[in-house]
Amino acid sequence: MKVFFLLLFVTIYSMAQTNIEGFIFDKTTNTPLPYATIELINSDLYTITNENGKFEIKATKNDATLRIRYLGFETINIPASYFETNSKLFLKPNISDLNEIVIAADKDYAYNLLNSLIKKYREDKNITQSKAFLSLTSFARNTPIEQIEGFYNSSQNFAEGIIDLNIKSGRFGQNKSFPFYNLDNNILLLDFSLFKKTGQILPIYPGNLSVNTIKSKYTVIIDECSSCLNDEAILSFIPKKYNGKMFSGKIYFDSDKLIIKKIDLQINNPEIKQLASIIENDIVTPTEILFKISFNPLNDKIQYLDFVLKMYYNSESVKEIIKSHSFLYFYDYDKSFTLPYFTNTVNFNNDYDKIIALKASEDFWETNYQFPKSYSEISSKEYLSKYGYLINYNSSIPSSYIKYVKPSVLIWDKNQRLNWSNIKERLVKTKKSKNNYKKGSAYETDKLSYSVSDMGNGRKIGNELINISYIINSFEKDSGEFSYISQTLFDIHTSYYSKNRTNNKLIYLNIIFDIYEYYRQMAIAQINKKKNFEEVKIIFDKKYKEASIKVEQMKNETNYGLNNQNLMKWNNKIKSKLEIDNFTLIMNSK
Repeated sequence: MKVFFLLLFVTIYSMAQTNIEGFIFDKTTNTPLPYATIELINSDLYTITNENGKFEIKATKNDATLRIRYLGFETINIPASYFETNSKLFLKPNISDLNEIVIAADKDYAYNLLNSLIKKYREDKNITQSKAFLSLTSFARNTPIEQIEGFYNSSQNFAEGIIDLNIKSGRFGQNKSFPFYNLDNNILLLDFSLFKKTGQILPIYPGNLSVNTIKSKYTVIIDECSSCLNDEAILSFIPKKYNGKMFSGKIYFDSDKLIIKKIDLQINNPEIKQLASIIENDIVTPTEILFKISFNPLNDKIQYLDFVLKMYYNSESVKEIIKSHSFLYFYDYDKSFTLPYFTNTVNFNNDYDKIIALKASEDFWETNYQFPKSYSEISSKEYLSKYGYLINYNSSIPSSYIKYVKPSVLIWDKNQRLNWSNIKERLVKTKKSKNNYKKGSAYETDKLSYSVSDMGNGRKIGNELINISYIINSFEKDSGEFSYISQTLFDIHTSYYSKNRTNNKLIYLNIIFDIYEYYRQMAIAQINKKKNFEEVKIIFDKKYKEASIKVEQMKNETNYGLNNQNLMKWNNKIKSKLEIDNFTLIMNSK
């Protein structure tokens, strides 16, 4: 009987949840309105439309009401049931008389008003934590060459902009015939300050300057705005000298409360000193940047960054004009994802590197999408699945697919053995150049650097250093249960072997990797739905220590791979546990 009532409750609950979807359009132009805010009234649920004006939101009441907001258009409250019979909702632009603030303005009024806005936001030091979703697409002559999506934990404030982005999980696709990588756009976005005096990588705008400097470098006016309400205004700013160092643009704001609603920035032939291709010797020359910063109409916090970078790309084999579009959306303010856990320090080059290791369940992707995929994203994925490759969509990743990323980790795979090309020969102490983002003493491995603090928990640098870690990522399902994904990682950056690079030594190193993988599988066997993440981490830490002890035993018994007879015994142990014969695989490999 209890089971019956439980099933009945679940059925009623699931029936009560209604998926509402539709499109928001401009009534005057009959074009979609991208990134309109859709709020479910009397709840804390809201979403935005995608670039095609489409939205999806779940309601638990049949009489739910939606509030649709879009800057410059009338705000509408409409029953959710409207979209049961209509696919589109048309918004009317605001129509108002010439704003009084324009009539009252004198020569310095626009500068003083802009300075008041900047001063207010520059003094706001409050930090907001949130979740974030990144969508990045790159095209050359309308052909997809890259598509990325990822979920992050974010922190931001008005003075500094985006302070931090920590990836939870991601996936990406590449065009096989055009190895272009642009995820380091995130570095540009992280470095950009909204209202702080700065020497940032991207060009500056008035929010980065003092009022006297603004007067000397910019012409600032208050725009006429027929679509502005009585309390709304637009400030336009244009550099007096075009040199690629200063954005032009507009600030949309509430003139009574001095609350900014949106910032639009634009520049041609921008000067970006540290923009470089991930592929050595390829040249990237930026030609245009379009940059929009939008603030959430529900709470005035940063809602999204919309960043378009157009560039000339020159390589030995190709010369192209590339358009790269990054859209970074912030939501669930004051909430965060549970970030993945590593049993040992792992050194990543960039977010491509992390994405390779941070696999997620399909449930996680379906549950956390904030708005529908656009037509462009759908067609791009279909194209890349046919003419490229998809990482974290597929279970395994051929190393040839990601050679230009120069991955810092290898994921254990019974079908891909460690080889000498994966293992560095030496570590050399050096110092990073002051142009790099991270400074200080470092170790360099075959021209790849990383910090001293990341050197495998302080282990000595001698003839051999093997850094292996488990990664454990937790994912919450709609039911409230958790699932866990784990992998065994070989850290290329901080691992090396310098002497006697023979087949036997390669077998020895693969057995080390295999031992850690076997104990990872033992850890998985101990996990059930009732285990929370802290308990799971304890299990993996314990198994990692047990694996480390077993590795030391193997090293001693095989005399670090020199005792062929005992090495064969350990090889047979691995063969019985994991069905891998390293002797056969490595001796027969070319």
